[in-house]
Amino acid sequence: MTKVEETVSKEQVIGVLQSIFDPEIPVNIWDLGLIYDLAQSDHTVQIKMTLTAMGCPVGPAIAGEIENKLAAIGVESVKVDFVWSPPWTPERLTPDGREQLQMMGYPV
Repeated sequence: MTKVEETVSKEQVIGVLQSIFDPEIPVNIWDLGLIYDLAQSDHTVQIKMTLTAMGCPVGPAIAGEIENKLAAIGVESVKVDFVWSPPWTPERLTPDGREQLQMMGYPV
């Protein structure tokens, strides 16, 4: 009997990204619009993302959390690249992210 390997779905990857929060803004990195590109094939995921501020020192910690959480669901190879163009703005928020920030009193 051969083992059938399941591939990780894009929805599962997005679910993981929605479980990772920016330490300064209490919204997950997906709904903040920090993910600029998400590519995957089989057990490999490549992510291009930004941070809310260019000098933010938490980039490596967020990348490490992404890698660890994706490995836990079966992703074998993760590459996180930080990009700064275009710069992040509140217009990148998803509707859920916008609603969360508005409920906290942020004028977005």
